[in-house]
Amino acid sequence: MATNKHAIIRYRTIDRCLRDIDRLWTWRELAEACKEAIASSTGRDVNVSERTIKYDISAMRNNDVLGYHAPIDYDRKEKTYYYSDPKYSLTESPINKSDSQLLQTAISMLEQFMEVQEATGIHNILTKLESSLDRQKEKHDPIIQFDHAVDAPGQKWLYKLYQLIKQKETTSITYQAFGKRQKNRIISPQLLKEYKGRWYLLSYDHQQDDNRVYALDRIKGVSASLSDYKELDKATSKQYFDQVVGVSVLKDRTIEKVIFEVYGIQIDYFKSKPIHPTQRLVSQSEGAAIFEIKVIINYELVSELMSYHKNLKIISPTDLKTEMRLAVHTMSKYYK
Repeated sequence: MATNKHAIIRYRTIDRCLRDIDRLWTWRELAEACKEAIASSTGRDVNVSERTIKYDISAMRNNDVLGYHAPIDYDRKEKTYYYSDPKYSLTESPINKSDSQLLQTAISMLEQFMEVQEATGIHNILTKLESSLDRQKEKHDPIIQFDHAVDAPGQKWLYKLYQLIKQKETTSITYQAFGKRQKNRIISPQLLKEYKGRWYLLSYDHQQDDNRVYALDRIKGVSASLSDYKELDKATSKQYFDQVVGVSVLKDRTIEKVIFEVYGIQIDYFKSKPIHPTQRLVSQSEGAAIFEIKVIINYELVSELMSYHKNLKIISPTDLKTEMRLAVHTMSKYYK
């Protein structure tokens, strides 16, 4: 362990020395600097040989395990070592080439979110990363496409609300539901959830003394509040949306067993992408399969099931069958 620790101390010391371009560094001078650094860090008096310094320089030049690829050159006339890239720093570039490529891909993805106003801090992070990676900014056609706009209404509140949840701070929001007047609500934000490209906020509403879900795209303003923060039970907040498809948790309804039959190629789709975590395959025959989920029936569930048209049939409960039948009947009037 001591040997490994000494090696790291030597690598960092050699790096520090070679970044000092006002001096010429022979192996003896590097060895003396390493000896002093080890003594200062560990209290041990260790002699550092020429062989050790040369081995360390070789390791620093090409060490895939530690991710070191230091551009160390040797001046045969002066018998000194130096960095061919004066801006190089071992401590500021601690990743290997493979990690660098992955990080550059991540940077490209993050750049697609740069129009989010509250995420300006990411700009500074990317600048530092790009500088460390010596990454050249080039314009390329996008190879990843998200199913929502980065500047979608309401997304500008994401960072602020995230921080309020993290810091457990109460806030006042100005909220305007569809078809209604604006209202000011005092809330203790608990959890952010995305559903089909839109963001929603689970909160404790102080005026209602109850849990409420607010759509971020209907929030008109967010300001400070002096009210005490009220935190929901962790199980409540984490499991709040588990009982539904989507975000509408209807308090006057209970969880029901929904059974439906799926036909044709849609069977494989349901198997590979369940519409709810409780989904299970009840039975399957040629060309048809019966599935079951346990949820609170809400608008999002009905919309999801309706999207499969003739490839899905509700078996139970009866109320859901009736609701689907009425919806189909109403739609049929539009196409006469």
